[in-house]
Amino acid sequence: MRNSIIIFISAVFLAAPQAVCAQSGSSVMPFLLMDSDARTAGMAGAGAILPDNPSAALHNAAAILTGERSGGAAVSAGPWNTAFDAADVLCSAGGYWNIDGRNGIVAAVRYVPGDKIALTDDWGYPAGEARPYDLAAEIGYARGFGEHFSVALTARYLRSDLGLGEAPMQGVSFDLAGVYRHGIAFRDGAQWSVGLKIADLGPSVKSGTGAGYALPMRATASGHVRLPFSEDHVLNVVADIGCRFSPASFEAAAGAEYVFLRHGIVRAGCHAGDALSGGNYAAAGCGFIAGPVSCSASWRFAGDGPLDNTICFTLALLL
Repeated sequence: MRNSIIIFISAVFLAAPQAVCAQSGSSVMPFLLMDSDARTAGMAGAGAILPDNPSAALHNAAAILTGERSGGAAVSAGPWNTAFDAADVLCSAGGYWNIDGRNGIVAAVRYVPGDKIALTDDWGYPAGEARPYDLAAEIGYARGFGEHFSVALTARYLRSDLGLGEAPMQGVSFDLAGVYRHGIAFRDGAQWSVGLKIADLGPSVKSGTGAGYALPMRATASGHVRLPFSEDHVLNVVADIGCRFSPASFEAAAGAEYVFLRHGIVRAGCHAGDALSGGNYAAAGCGFIAGPVSCSASWRFAGDGPLDNTICFTLALLL
């Protein structure tokens, strides 16, 4: 068990500087940094290692072995502005399956449509429309070691297309993640966990002309405490600290999720960071649980980032 933890941490920190040195130029695929599900968006981006999260492939896939459910799926959309303009809205679908407590799989798809572009011919007459889009499809595997430790590897295919008939920008990347969890003795069901993730390891994304563009490779350290006051009331407290390597950027987020009367959910969080990581802002969210189904919404308050005053929605099914 101890050897497994040492091997995982060593692999992460040995891989990170090599990948940074291999990257050059400006980062692309900015949608990879956006919160696409209302659960984490309602806590200002914190909550990467929350258990029972169908969107775990987008956060820390190793956390799927720490929850009580055997699987789940979710669809999300956002951030929407107050005019509900569909352009540049991140739509995602994801799911996970905890096979036997020691093995699990995750999968997700993200899609961002851009604004339509009016095309004209050589004489200036209308010649149809083009619609750019960004796409990411990922699949991952999680493995548990002993009662407390789990690791995960996620592979991702990336595509960015201007819709003009030219060759799209394409690439692959990989995430390496781990979670350590432990019970808290003073209360049944109480648990704390910590996690580490290195995201978007891999070669530069290639354009149709062969030019390479660096992915926004980043590292995130996460913490989570689960405090069940009773079967009907549970408090989750989370915190995440992240850094982006190319270009350099830092951020921190903290939040809380309270499930009350078994059916209601309220969330809140705050985020601190530079302009590249989204700036400083606060967020809140709410939702409800009806059997295996949960619905959530989040609101990002005005701060100093481009996504201020936006809302996210998520519909999830947990088994």
